[in-house]
Amino acid sequence: MNLREAKTYIYIDVSNIRHACLWSCGFVLDFIKLYNYLKEKYPNVQEIRYYEGISSSDSKKMEHFRFLSEKVGYKICSLSRKSYIEPPKYEKYRCANCGSLNNIKVLSKNVKLKSNIDVYLTSDLLECVARSKDPINIIILSCDGDYAEAIKATLRLSPDSCVTVLATPVTEINNCLSVRLKQLSRELDRSNYKLSNINNIRDYVAQSFEGGKNKLKK
Repeated sequence: MNLREAKTYIYIDVSNIRHACLWSCGFVLDFIKLYNYLKEKYPNVQEIRYYEGISSSDSKKMEHFRFLSEKVGYKICSLSRKSYIEPPKYEKYRCANCGSLNNIKVLSKNVKLKSNIDVYLTSDLLECVARSKDPINIIILSCDGDYAEAIKATLRLSPDSCVTVLATPVTEINNCLSVRLKQLSRELDRSNYKLSNINNIRDYVAQSFEGGKNKLKK
């Protein structure tokens, strides 16, 4: 498959890849630069889909989504974040003096926000593959191993399609890349599945802190 000529669909797990670039590679991902880079690399791109959760009261992020959609060109795919309460965690310790067991709190109650973006992205990806009559080129930006089964399902549905995962590399410190995505390189045909290092293109997609804000390409 000629990847520059093939119909290309791009799926970005925003929170995951943004955190991974900063945590593992030490750079801030610039989503305007990223969009321009992907449009240039894949001239026949059909959609660049931007998946991120949002709190219902976050008007600033809603405005940012409008900008990315109307001014940049992303297809915004957002889900409302819901709060989940993690109960406190206790462990039993035996007193060395009297021998009695005591419950000691080791983690306090915690409230987490979650939006299940991976389920949303996977559903859209498989729907796209199912309705495509011809082989397509799929790019996923994420380090999350939860996409491994979706990738295998994609290539079962469309054996001549190509899936590329653009992710951070394995690092000794602050590693974010799931071993499941790396294992796919051994399980799948390399002509159909590629695991690419986003750090190799950091000069094109990293946020610049000199010379003001990055500009959109016209």
